[in-house]
Amino acid sequence: MNYLSVKETAINFNISEHRVQQLCDAGQIQGAKLIRGAWRIPSNAIKSMDDRIISSPQNKEWISLNDFCKILSISIATGRNWIKLGKLTPQNTVKQTPFFTLDYVNSIKEELTKNKNTMLKSRRNKKYISGNNIYASYVSENSSAPKIVQRILDYIAEQKIEINNLAITAIIAECAIQLMFYNTIPFAQNCLYQYLTGSISFDERNFLIDDLLEDNYLTLEFIKKYPDLFQVTYQFEENEDLLGLLYLSIKNLGDRKATGSYYTPTNIVKKLCSKLFEKTILSNKKILDPCCGTGNFLLQLPREIPFENIYGNDIDSLSVKITRINLSVKYNIKDKKILYKHIISDNYLNHSFSEKFDYIIGNPPWGCEYSDGEKENLRNKYCCAAGSNIESYDIFIEQALSDLCINGIVSYILPEAFLNVKIHTPIRRILTEQCSFQYLHFLGNVFDKVQCPCIILQIILTHTPCSTIGLTVTNGKKEFTIHTKRIINAECFSFSTTDEEDSILNKIETVPDKITLKGQAIFALGIVTGNNKKYIDTEKREDNEVILKGSDLYKYKFHHTSNYIVFQPELFQQVAPVEYYRSKEKLLYRFICNQLVFAYDSAQTLSLNSCNLLIPQVDGLNIKYIMAILNSTVAQFYFKKQFNSVKVLRSHIEQIPIPKIKKEQQEALMLWIEELIAANDPQKIQTLYKSLDIEIAQLYNLDCKEYNIIQESVNGENLFLF
Repeated sequence: MNYLSVKETAINFNISEHRVQQLCDAGQIQGAKLIRGAWRIPSNAIKSMDDRIISSPQNKEWISLNDFCKILSISIATGRNWIKLGKLTPQNTVKQTPFFTLDYVNSIKEELTKNKNTMLKSRRNKKYISGNNIYASYVSENSSAPKIVQRILDYIAEQKIEINNLAITAIIAECAIQLMFYNTIPFAQNCLYQYLTGSISFDERNFLIDDLLEDNYLTLEFIKKYPDLFQVTYQFEENEDLLGLLYLSIKNLGDRKATGSYYTPTNIVKKLCSKLFEKTILSNKKILDPCCGTGNFLLQLPREIPFENIYGNDIDSLSVKITRINLSVKYNIKDKKILYKHIISDNYLNHSFSEKFDYIIGNPPWGCEYSDGEKENLRNKYCCAAGSNIESYDIFIEQALSDLCINGIVSYILPEAFLNVKIHTPIRRILTEQCSFQYLHFLGNVFDKVQCPCIILQIILTHTPCSTIGLTVTNGKKEFTIHTKRIINAECFSFSTTDEEDSILNKIETVPDKITLKGQAIFALGIVTGNNKKYIDTEKREDNEVILKGSDLYKYKFHHTSNYIVFQPELFQQVAPVEYYRSKEKLLYRFICNQLVFAYDSAQTLSLNSCNLLIPQVDGLNIKYIMAILNSTVAQFYFKKQFNSVKVLRSHIEQIPIPKIKKEQQEALMLWIEELIAANDPQKIQTLYKSLDIEIAQLYNLDCKEYNIIQESVNGENLFLF
């Protein structure tokens, strides 16, 4: 069964895209499926006879705020805020519910696509800031493919060619023919035209080209209209996914992000494969890529693995067709039955494989959106889908465990957040019960235009409790292997510590007479105004007062700020109890930061939500002493190695061990603390901080060697001292 996009179905039905979306949402198109947040409609679907507009006021095509926010990939709260700020203007309001005309929605969408509207520029998810983007990082650095593809993109831009399925498949088919027959027709051009007109014929792999093309007549007309698109010579490069690069670069960037698909750069794929297949006999190993895209992972597999043992699957039917071509070229496969058996187009979560696999590899989809019905089905099938939020790559991991042989290996590209973010606790718990870890590579940001640190995680299915012995960890700076048995906590996977560092962490946690702040402190968020532009002033007046942001905070104190506010809590979106802000003493800390940064406040200063507050309530411990502990490199080392987070959460702070010392010892440390609070000279601040830091390390019974290991771990990082 072939599936079409909403846009293609709109053309077939001769109605708007929004109308198709509405019909799908209402279940009025039989066979339509919501896949990775986007509707896919059977190519033979029939338009519903019930052509009424669904849930729209005044019998016109209106878009609700909820639907508009989905189109722009923003939250409802952001959408409401943009209405308040005048960035979005409703054309109708029914019972205080805003609606927008289809023309207005399309105009905003077009402005974002062409970068004429800057609303999304400060947001991570720039879904509709797109255009024809070359995805050069997808192939090897020395590949000539990007230059060839750039010629195609330039011509598309010059001629203002509409990129639809017909255009994409025609361009890919021309490239595919040249790659498939590069040995017999080197430096050929215009091969597709010759093939369609019968001027030339190829071997029994013609079916691969026929599969790509939906309408030969319309394809020929497209070639005649834009002949220069087909006067290009594509250069074959072994194991390079030129077809994939062409496909990804031509596709609209917004469409690619909307499906949760982020195609993995070749250099990352090679890293995964090189580590996975070290010192392994491969001739009898079965391998599956359940989300193979255009086949780049399968292209990078060692040649020793026979094609009969390779399987690929993807929900994108065109990607699957490209994968078949890629593997046909690599392995010289001409048997249609074998290619179709091994490379299939289906939803991996619904497909049942008859065999078990030794390796399951790839880059599963991230951030898919599911309908309520789909969520219910997933919760019934997968243990990791029990919560209110369901993450697609968690499900792909759990499904992979069901498809593995005993001692089979999963190796996936995943967001680094998988290791420590709370939503992934259920799947981490499954892994601790059934698997052990073999390899972890911290990659950093590797995807084009996506700010999301990633990892390669390689796990082995043992059906026994987890072990870290033998786990190799690479973080870009060093590689080490864990030789000790560690207690694995599903709440957070912390594998970034060497055996020496882990010994120090244990020493910090077992310091005598320690306390933690859990249950012994008040935590509160800074003020969420809902509209900083409206409420925050940059000039001091009689009726306003200072309000701090996270960026105003440094260790021990905060700097002068030019942000002021008239404190009217009833007008703000979210406010903690006023007595917390007005506490006689409190600590303020940076919320968005990979460092622990705590400042002392005794002036009842207000703060915004990037600057949260902490009021310790520990008998016998001075608030400034607690601040000094939290600001120490020992605490920073603990925070970094245990949580590795860019957000300082309450749960993190509550777990940091704090030595409980006598009043006389605290008073001795207070001399340094008071001086630090008062100091302005950077050199003096550094000297005082270092002296105090050494004293704090001694409270944890750390020796010089252990302290030096801690210093090496935090070396080069901004400590936010001044």
